[in-house]
Amino acid sequence: MFDLNVDEFEEIFKTKAQGPAIDLSSSKQKITQKGSNKVTLLDANRAKNLAITLRKAGKTADEICKAIHVFDLKTLPVDFVECLMRFLPTENEVKVLRLYERERKPIENLSDEDRFMMQFSKIERLMQKMTIMAFIGNFAESIQMLTPQLHAIIAASVSIKSSQKLKKILEIILALGNYMNSSKRGAVYGFKLQSLDLLLETKSTDRKQTLLHYISNVVKEKYQHVSLFYNELHYVEKAAAVSLENVLLDVKELQRGLELTKREYTMHDHNTMLKEFIQNNEGKLKKLQDDAKIAQDAFDDAVKYFGENPKTTPPSVFFPVFVRFVKAYKQAEEENELRKKQEQALMEKLLEQEALMEQQDQKSPSHKTKRQQQELIAELRRRQVKDNRHVYEGKDGAIEDIITDLRNQPYRRADAVRRSVRRRFDDQNLRSVNGAEITM
Repeated sequence: MFDLNVDEFEEIFKTKAQGPAIDLSSSKQKITQKGSNKVTLLDANRAKNLAITLRKAGKTADEICKAIHVFDLKTLPVDFVECLMRFLPTENEVKVLRLYERERKPIENLSDEDRFMMQFSKIERLMQKMTIMAFIGNFAESIQMLTPQLHAIIAASVSIKSSQKLKKILEIILALGNYMNSSKRGAVYGFKLQSLDLLLETKSTDRKQTLLHYISNVVKEKYQHVSLFYNELHYVEKAAAVSLENVLLDVKELQRGLELTKREYTMHDHNTMLKEFIQNNEGKLKKLQDDAKIAQDAFDDAVKYFGENPKTTPPSVFFPVFVRFVKAYKQAEEENELRKKQEQALMEKLLEQEALMEQQDQKSPSHKTKRQQQELIAELRRRQVKDNRHVYEGKDGAIEDIITDLRNQPYRRADAVRRSVRRRFDDQNLRSVNGAEITM
């Protein structure tokens, strides 16, 4: 322990804070004196936030102001420009700074933030130049963001309106709806798109399937060629997420930005940066404006085609109806297929049991009981076949006949013929019964 070199130990492990004692009172006094030499005209919080923003740029006041004057986005990134726009001098700040100058007070006595603001406020058409710089810096990103949204609206609108398979699906829904309501009301020639959501709420008598499951079976059994109608609908989900109103407003904002840039260029025709930007991007904006008009027209046409009002039915309401319908239809298809496999498995099991019973001794005392079981199985099979009959067959004709009639004439009550047939049948039975009684 006594051999320990204490001096070496202290030298190696001493902290950086070690050193001569500091007189805190004298330090505080020096800071106060230093601070008292600087004059602050700006609000304290505003000056503090401005100082933080300026430190991010790492540029002097002269470099920043010169870059703004010539629209130099290489020196000043667009993110910094947008941050700096929050510190555009207010009218009151300009008055205070100009008064300080008129009183011929030394500029060097101002704080760094005040000196920057003094120089910043003297830039000619400062707000216009800052706005143009932000517009130019964000232009490419804006085009890249807006174009796919407009294309989604165009593709979804055109595909929905032009899909013949979707039209056939809706015709089947209309025919079945008229058939269901024929005893309560007259026929209708159309329905609201929101009614598609009700297909999942209408359930069968045994509550095991919905009307949409039934429609899916109808399509698969009789209209196989339209069963994949949803493959004709393009970009519907993407279009459902687009706010067309906001997109069109953004396109107009870009147009105003380009017009402001052109006006500024007429005042500084020597500015090659503005000249190159206008030449390279004016055509891109024109293409975007054309796409915006096409999207608006295509969407309006699609909405009107389905009997809706474009003013009260935006894309966020129109397209989700089809998104939900397609999703529910696909799920109904899967559930129908699963139920069919389960029924097939049950049928195979019944057949196995029947074959096993046939192999047993016919003279067995329990033969009668087995025969009853066999007859029960046969009855179950007959019911199974009955339940699996083609769903498109009806008492008054096939579904395609109903659809054809809808095109040619108003839908008539489906029970009118049945009632007259029943009356004739009952009358004949009554006469037969009466005749039998007389004979007896």
